[in-house]
Amino acid sequence: MPELSQAQNPNPTVDRMGFLSQELPIAVKAAIDQISVHPSVNGVTTTPSKDNQDNWAIEINMDVPLPRDARDKGITATGVKATEWVKIVFSTSFPAHAPWLFLRADFKRAHPHINPGRPGELVSPCIYEGRLDDLLHEPDWINGIINQLADWLSKAATGELLDCSGQGWEPIRRDSVEGTIVTNIAIIRECMANAKTPISQYLRYEYWQSIVGHSGRIIDENTLYANIGEAIRKFRIGNNGHSPFRSYFSLAIVISGGTKKTIDVYQPDDVDNLEQLLLRAESYGCRLGLENRLKEITENITLPQIEQTLEVTVLFAVKRPCNLIGEDSDIEIIPYGIAFTSDENHRLQLTRTLVFPLVLIQKVSQQLLAETSDRNFDEADRRKEIAMIGCGSLGSKIAIHLARSGHGPFRLYDKDCFSPHNVARHAVANLAAAEFMLPKVWLTETLLTQVGAQITQVKNPLEDVISLLQNKPDLFAKCNGLIIDATASSSVQDALCMVRPKQFGAPLLQVALYGRGTIGFFGLEGKDRNPRVDDLVAQLYQIGLDSSLVGNALYQATNFDRINTGQGCASFSMKMSDAKISLFSAGISERTSQILDADIPVNGELLVGLLTEDGLGVNWLRQPTTKIEILSIGDQSKWELRIPVALKDQMRMETEQRRPLETGGVLIGHINWGRRTIYVTGLLPPPTDSEFRTDEFMLGIQGLKKQISTIEKNTSHTLTYLGTWHSHPNGGGASGKDRGTLAELTRERGNVPSVCLIYRPNGFIAVQGPVTNP
Repeated sequence: MPELSQAQNPNPTVDRMGFLSQELPIAVKAAIDQISVHPSVNGVTTTPSKDNQDNWAIEINMDVPLPRDARDKGITATGVKATEWVKIVFSTSFPAHAPWLFLRADFKRAHPHINPGRPGELVSPCIYEGRLDDLLHEPDWINGIINQLADWLSKAATGELLDCSGQGWEPIRRDSVEGTIVTNIAIIRECMANAKTPISQYLRYEYWQSIVGHSGRIIDENTLYANIGEAIRKFRIGNNGHSPFRSYFSLAIVISGGTKKTIDVYQPDDVDNLEQLLLRAESYGCRLGLENRLKEITENITLPQIEQTLEVTVLFAVKRPCNLIGEDSDIEIIPYGIAFTSDENHRLQLTRTLVFPLVLIQKVSQQLLAETSDRNFDEADRRKEIAMIGCGSLGSKIAIHLARSGHGPFRLYDKDCFSPHNVARHAVANLAAAEFMLPKVWLTETLLTQVGAQITQVKNPLEDVISLLQNKPDLFAKCNGLIIDATASSSVQDALCMVRPKQFGAPLLQVALYGRGTIGFFGLEGKDRNPRVDDLVAQLYQIGLDSSLVGNALYQATNFDRINTGQGCASFSMKMSDAKISLFSAGISERTSQILDADIPVNGELLVGLLTEDGLGVNWLRQPTTKIEILSIGDQSKWELRIPVALKDQMRMETEQRRPLETGGVLIGHINWGRRTIYVTGLLPPPTDSEFRTDEFMLGIQGLKKQISTIEKNTSHTLTYLGTWHSHPNGGGASGKDRGTLAELTRERGNVPSVCLIYRPNGFIAVQGPVTNP
């Protein structure tokens, strides 16, 4: 389009535009008014005009500061003039959407940062790293866009549109492409980076076309062949008879001039025949390598039919002077397709070819998923294994979230099968799988592999994990990421707690939902399994006692919380929507991902999630965790007592406050009969009728029985009275009276375990005697 001068339109005035103001939209008129007074605008050269799509357009001249050596000529070596014509088109949706900007049709397309277009069309500059719509809605409004255009033209004039010090190298511009290729670009780059000399190697390439015409291309980047003979022996070039599509195996050629040869000249793509492809290879320093490979192909490959087509792909690996925009590599991969057609002798001829540009798409990989999920990917991430115990509704969702964030590999354990009711909320939604009741492990494994996750095959994944641990306590010794228990099974928890710390290769994380999906539990063990998950669950029980919000969901379960899923005593499941599980699993997965990417908290981590009243979100409350002190108690029948160091500190403070008198109180907590373990979760203050003396503490009884009864009722007997504690502020062992107190307590409580604990400045001691009445 010819440039319009002010002389051709001597009166480009606001009055002239005002003549059309009744028809011109107010927003467009306001924009034109701002544009006309912009310092870089040398006049609006046309009156606003409307096209047949109701878009309004104006044409302006913009002053461009030229380098000193180009001022006399009025044009730079890069083809930029001192005054550049610009067309601005306002769509009917303006100002919701930004206007389109066009330069003259003969503006050089060799510049970087130009939007794709065809020769002869107006040139569309890419002036902003982002959406122009967003720039328009910044405070500068239309001036912000004109500022960016002026800056773009100024840099085009000086050849500074490529900013290696800041933005990076712009990839080659393709004004038209014939298709895409899916491959792992990082592996091809690594192949070039590791090569000491220029490379010219073959890869296996497959392209296909469905019966409706949809096509696809994929390169197996893990199949490098040094020569064509090796490639032909490894796979059959031509039709892929095993594919349901019209699929063909062929060759891709990776070729480069080596890492020592940097190509710092920006060239937009203009290749559409073999000779131009060879010239482009020459500019990249690898023409000879390409010619040799093409010669090998024509000499060694024949096709079954005459006039049959075989597509070969050429991948130029080009080293740039800086990293590509938005990437951490300075190697650009530039693909082209070459379509050969067989002659009457079934052979391929270089004179019977079509060449066309292609675009590379990054194959699904851990790195791609991690970066898309806003994670900083590290090579060590590929080796952080996650053991998922329980592939049910919650476990499957956590696993798929982690896999989509680039975590893995996974090892899966679950003995249950997929039942029809699982379709309501499992990550797998498969009617046939439900009707045939396929194992959840199989279905979850398929789900994870579909997003590119790696699966570590294990022996007997369908066997009960409790039995597996009995036969092989070091089952998870090689797991170095996380061990996640999502079974919500107390028996599985007990089995996991029996494993010694050295037999776990990674920390154990237990997750569960309670109260129809209104409460979430996230318990991560500390270093050396202290605190352990059962300690964190015991702490949750105490939180349920202290908080009615948690307690109501934790302890007030009824038969109405269950749904019958079949006939039989075990045919029930908790009522809970898929949306609730998804809300909780998202938060659990996000925090799990953060932990996998960082150092494991030394003291573990306890998070309790509360569904908001409107059901729109989850509030996660972080609870303090401390080390656990472990005591062996009892005479012949040994029990284990586990008490948080935080409660020990509370006893210390109360002892110091009463010194030199003895003090004490009541222990409450949880009893695990199967594992003969007692968990102290809280302390009750001494009743008001207690007596404090220098040589004795006498625990009162006023209101104590009622207080304990209330605790047991409110927690459905999950928490109960465990016994007493008292202090020896000056040290010393248990007295005869202490032993008598324990014996009396044991007789009164019958077969319920009873504890008598003494706090001393130098540590706990448990009064010796039977824990239960024989």
